[in-house]
Amino acid sequence: MKVRELVQVLQALPDQDATVVIGEGAKPETWLIVSGVAECRIARVNEDHAIAGSEPAIEIV
Repeated sequence: MKVRELVQVLQALPDQDATVVIGEGAKPETWLIVSGVAECRIARVNEDHAIAGSEPAIEIV
């Protein structure tokens, strides 16, 4: 997915206040390859960690 496509998908989502969650971002020199987005629900444990919960979120996969 290209950046422009990702932005268009995110802009089209009904909940513009959802938290965006990107997995596997802690490793240096790791590339982010996006294949789509998925609506989910999370609970924030801290600034860097979330678990399943009730807060609206969008997972970039």
